[in-house]
Amino acid sequence: MIIKRLLILTPLAVFLFFLVSFLVASRNFDRKINQLILSSSGDAEKLNPVLSLDSASSDINGFVFNGLVKYNEHQELVGDLATGWRIEQESWFYLKPDAELAPEEAVARLRQELAGGGLEAAQIVSLEVAPKRGVHLLARRAGKFIESELRKVVPEQLLRPVHTLPIMVETSRKLADGQPANAAAVIARLTAALAAHPTLGAQLLEVIPDASYRFEVVALGEVGELRAWLEAFGEELAEKPATPAAAKKPAPLLRIAAAGRELFVHEPIITFSLRDDVRWHDGKPFTAEDVEFTLQAILDEKTNTVRRPMFDLVKSFTIVDPQTVRVRYKRPFSASLPNWSMGIIPKHLFAGQDINSSPYNRRPIGTGPFKFEEWVSDEQITVVANPDSFEGRPYLDRIAYRIIPEAPLTELEFMTKGVDLHAPQPQQYARISADERFQVLERLANGYTYIGYNQKVELFKDVRVRRALTMAINRQEIVDFLLYGLGVISTGPFPPQMWYANPDVPPIPYDPARAKALLAEAGWRDSDGDGILDKNGKRFSFVLMTNNGNIVRQNVAVLVQRALKEIGIEVEIELYEWSVFIRDKINPRNFEACVLGWSLSLDPDVYELWHSSQIEKGFNFIAYSNPEVDRLLELGRTTYDQGEQEKVYRRIHQLIYDDQPYTFLFVAKATPALHRDEFRIRRQVDHQVITEPIRMTEVGLLYYLTKWYRARYGAMLAQ
Repeated sequence: MIIKRLLILTPLAVFLFFLVSFLVASRNFDRKINQLILSSSGDAEKLNPVLSLDSASSDINGFVFNGLVKYNEHQELVGDLATGWRIEQESWFYLKPDAELAPEEAVARLRQELAGGGLEAAQIVSLEVAPKRGVHLLARRAGKFIESELRKVVPEQLLRPVHTLPIMVETSRKLADGQPANAAAVIARLTAALAAHPTLGAQLLEVIPDASYRFEVVALGEVGELRAWLEAFGEELAEKPATPAAAKKPAPLLRIAAAGRELFVHEPIITFSLRDDVRWHDGKPFTAEDVEFTLQAILDEKTNTVRRPMFDLVKSFTIVDPQTVRVRYKRPFSASLPNWSMGIIPKHLFAGQDINSSPYNRRPIGTGPFKFEEWVSDEQITVVANPDSFEGRPYLDRIAYRIIPEAPLTELEFMTKGVDLHAPQPQQYARISADERFQVLERLANGYTYIGYNQKVELFKDVRVRRALTMAINRQEIVDFLLYGLGVISTGPFPPQMWYANPDVPPIPYDPARAKALLAEAGWRDSDGDGILDKNGKRFSFVLMTNNGNIVRQNVAVLVQRALKEIGIEVEIELYEWSVFIRDKINPRNFEACVLGWSLSLDPDVYELWHSSQIEKGFNFIAYSNPEVDRLLELGRTTYDQGEQEKVYRRIHQLIYDDQPYTFLFVAKATPALHRDEFRIRRQVDHQVITEPIRMTEVGLLYYLTKWYRARYGAMLAQ
């Protein structure tokens, strides 16, 4: 009898629970202010744009902070904290000592060409003779394009090459006077010694500090003798070891990398004009000092940031006046302007603090359209409208950012109006899109999902192994059955709709038989007949990690586990809460393989993801290294012409896909869902106020977020 009652009462209790949940949610919904409720599967880590790594932190930072520039609806850069900017470039070239052409004559020829309408593309505005048989010019454009224009007038064979010697200081050693070895100490002694040298001093152009352990020596002509002198000087400068001669020889004080060679020196300059009507959320005025402080924080080696590569080519920063700053770069850097879309932080709050542990990383003060209100860990982050926003008060009063780790619970919250914006899982898409209560928008995402192989792990160092793993995984099946057709197979580091993606890279075919053959070539065979490949007594077994709460990634892991078992590879799956996954596994490089995804910006620069310099502290946590990719990434960063950039990045696309540091799985469609007609956009077009439905833009759904409002409040806004 008891069992029968339980069988009857249990479903009734479950029904009543969901009914009460629905009624409470509906009641709360009716009481809602003009707010938007968003959700995330993981909590934020640090609400600081200098430090943030995860998507939740980035979302909140986007509400609270502003950059100097931003992208508009048409993917064009426009001012944000800056009202405008001017890009210029100073350039130099040097004539050989025995060249018949004197610098004065070269300047005269160039001026004559300019007067006759030549060199128009270069946009040169001034020319003058420079020391050491040099010519200096200022142009209203940046980039290396100017070189071809100058060669029309000054033959290349007359030019003296300029070499840049990158030098690393062995900071574990001391100088002969007992002082710690660092770049600043070495530079001070080195420049004095070179200035006094009878021949090498005439070659030296400048010494550029780069970090506490790194600097560059820029010199004219061939540098074989200079390199030898620098190596000897370093040993003279270093403290002599107090160990016997038979002891291990200490590392050289100065390690000199291969010299870069150029015939022209270029230093682009961006001058930003800043808004004078911006205040931080605590009422203090925003000034040029905040921009300077943000840059200094990023470049400070004690700051735990992955943003440093975005700004490590900055040579100098000058505050012209409280509303004007000038940034000079060491060489052309095509991403220099879009990188200033990163949020600026307040000097008056962070100065004198350890930025990594500042309490303002949990209580952010920004300049953005929304002000931070509350953060309840693992539950909710709340921001409210900034009435003093320089862009005007947002129409929404409040944004609640709820942390809901489980996807089914997120859907339930969306259905009961506990969440306003939902990213349906593929298996939910058909049902939600067919429901008249909801509006579903779609576009191919600016990102992709992948399996990353840690190449510091011995298993994954052989490219044949990585290619075999990809061949063994049926990526089309993943798109068809896990994404329900809402996506395409990824063929590399750029989604196909990006202008710089290589359309001629085909996906590696699904071919388990060929995968087995490649593994056999690499020495992996089932020598003991247990069904698992082995090599030198080691089984081919690894742990595949991903974050809990992402059903697609979890299902990918299961399918990959099953597929690799078919070819004799054992895979164990581990799931972690998002913040734990990033903090304890990915950031410290404590993993073998992982299922993750990248969301990319509109700029093609992916230096932070793929350059070998980013292995230890950057986003290249899988330790990928390819010297040719490094070279092309550096070239892409110095190329401003879009046509040339396209060639560079399409080659990068091909090389990375050939190396298979990831199994590039898919580019999914973004399919955000809203409650139909619940929100609208109110904005000005041609001096007239219009209202329109929520729509997708080229830069995403939330571009007009400050113009969103709940439809029921439309009459109030019109008053």
